[in-house]
Amino acid sequence: MARDLIPPPSPAGQPVPDGTPHLIELPPETPEHATPHAPAAHGPSEFRNRFGFIMGGLGGIVLAAAAIALIVFTTSGPPNEGLYKNWSKWKPQETSMSDGPPEIATHVAPEYKLDDGKQLVNVTAGPLEAQGVPLDDVILQVQNSFHQISGSAVMYTLSGLGPGGSIDSGTPSKERHRLVRREALELALYTFRYVPHVDMVVALLPPPKPADGETAEQALAKNPVQALLYRPGDLKGQLQVPLGATVPAKAPTPDTIPAKEATTIDALTLSNLFLSTFRQTQDLRAHLVLQRPTG
Repeated sequence: MARDLIPPPSPAGQPVPDGTPHLIELPPETPEHATPHAPAAHGPSEFRNRFGFIMGGLGGIVLAAAAIALIVFTTSGPPNEGLYKNWSKWKPQETSMSDGPPEIATHVAPEYKLDDGKQLVNVTAGPLEAQGVPLDDVILQVQNSFHQISGSAVMYTLSGLGPGGSIDSGTPSKERHRLVRREALELALYTFRYVPHVDMVVALLPPPKPADGETAEQALAKNPVQALLYRPGDLKGQLQVPLGATVPAKAPTPDTIPAKEATTIDALTLSNLFLSTFRQTQDLRAHLVLQRPTG
């Protein structure tokens, strides 16, 4: 410490002139006059802070190494399994582009019910195609710009048993539409999690039921099929937490969706909702065209 370098004061209480020796005669010390020497008091070591810094640094290195080991351990397996090995209670046995999505559709569809207990929709899965004709890409129309999106795609079709694939029972409502969007969201999450190399997921939603005296074609011309489009980055945060944190295991009915869950569903689906049409251009290429709803 710096104070250890300061010389002690003069015993006489006066400073000693420079160059003058200062000699003091002390009586010889006898046993009865001997003053016991108190043990020297040692303050904190001047190296204490250094040792604390070094030990803290070593502790940080140990913690960092443990964290890295934990990440490596929990992310072992397929590269798209993220941080949690037990991301969901169920996972498909098949993970190929051809077999994985149909298995996911078969698992998810029966979980969703109407308020009367009937299954909400039927779900089929396959590549991006229309009536067996492969689609080259998705053309996304945003305001006055067109964005061409290509890559490995999975398309789910959610349809009821009514005309044109509409839901034939129950009453159309915002709550029922929200539940359909929740199902499409869950399909996309399972797909990105367990099927490698998927660049996008398209989910076609059931159209509105035709009005009395209206054909399915007329209803479709008035109300095009809605579709949800997802790319992996859209759901990155949800793929890094357990599935139940986004969509709880037990699917609600339209009238029993909790308010907090409704907010989550709307936040993760409405911004990815489009109106869809299939178009063939003069070069005989087929495209799925998606546009923002206007209303």
